[in-house]
Amino acid sequence: MYQTSDTIQIVTWAMAGDQRAWAELVRRHRPRLTAIAAGYRLSGADTEDAIQMTWLSLVQHVGSLRSPDQVGAWLSTTMRRCCLRVVQRRRWESLTDDAEPATSDNAGAVVEMLMRAERGRQLWNAVERLPERQAQLMRALFDDQERSYQEIASALSMPVGAIGPVRGRALRRLGQLLEESGTSRQDLRLSA
Repeated sequence: MYQTSDTIQIVTWAMAGDQRAWAELVRRHRPRLTAIAAGYRLSGADTEDAIQMTWLSLVQHVGSLRSPDQVGAWLSTTMRRCCLRVVQRRRWESLTDDAEPATSDNAGAVVEMLMRAERGRQLWNAVERLPERQAQLMRALFDDQERSYQEIASALSMPVGAIGPVRGRALRRLGQLLEESGTSRQDLRLSA
């Protein structure tokens, strides 16, 4: 164990790959993460999944923490987001597990679900045809991580003030690409 309670130093050691520092971070923060999961009423397995996703996210982003002394708050926010993803995944799994064969009663819902999936596929195919900077921004804005503009700007090495204009150009270009492929905004149910 460490003799110091200096969070910044422990995070610095963890960034350098010190396994003892990581163990200390886990020792200090795991109870908080478990308590957050309890608030979402996750099962034991789901709690472990959310905790693992949170630690993995810290491993991936520890070098970009702006305030290493706030690692606890960062972990708490990330854990809440991971819990929400687990809850959403479980809802989706229960919807697909409980799906009944199409009948005249639910055929419309099944068709609508399939059409929604196809529209999503068409939209993301169009995103992949955008210029790289615009495609990166669209993926970052609409991924499951729910990041702030500041976090997205940092990840993409762009000023925060550039996000709006780049997003606007990307949306206009997406509209053009979709129209070129024969898909209208109405087909995707997008606003004008």
